[in-house]
Amino acid sequence: MRARRTLRTTLVAAGATAVLAGSASGAFAAAAPQSAPAAHAAAHHHCKDKRVLVKTVRLADKVSVAKVYKTGKHHQHFEAEIWAKGAKFGTLVAKGKPAHGENNGLHVTLRPNGEVTSWVERAKPKPKPQPVAQRILVSVSTLADDTSTGKVYRLGPHHYEADIYAHGHKLDTLAAKGRAAHGENNGLHVVLKPDGKLVSWVEDASDHAQNR
Repeated sequence: MRARRTLRTTLVAAGATAVLAGSASGAFAAAAPQSAPAAHAAAHHHCKDKRVLVKTVRLADKVSVAKVYKTGKHHQHFEAEIWAKGAKFGTLVAKGKPAHGENNGLHVTLRPNGEVTSWVERAKPKPKPQPVAQRILVSVSTLADDTSTGKVYRLGPHHYEADIYAHGHKLDTLAAKGRAAHGENNGLHVVLKPDGKLVSWVEDASDHAQNR
């Protein structure tokens, strides 16, 4: 049929793998309605190339079925129409090679001998959200420039963070997890150690100017 040829070409060409658009039923995408000229052409083709229904196979999703037909001049080829809840959702055509279709996790294969196999992908489990570590304030100290302060938080064993402030504004956060974290701002150096100890010093002004 003309409409079926279009479906074969665009969705399930013989021997190719097709990914069909989704549908409300979770099976195969609905075929477009046939126009009157297409129906006339289909009737002419039907007379020339009559199909014979050989079996109906229930598919792995327990909702869809495949109606398998012999087709061709000498009935040497197979086609499988995919149906769900009384509606046709696609056609697989096997001419010398297997034809495959997939939609919403339902995979269907029609083999050249008319055998139909299907399977449903298992939904991948969603990763469990990791608990957010609670920050516990353990110390507040004035840093070596006598202006900045460091607030140290404990998140876990050998895991600390230090928020660095200057003139009431947060400059940065140092995170030490198993190893020391170092930060520098305008000659002020701050080191947060894995045990939560905060160390700071100020560069010599001449050295800082040379480095800049």
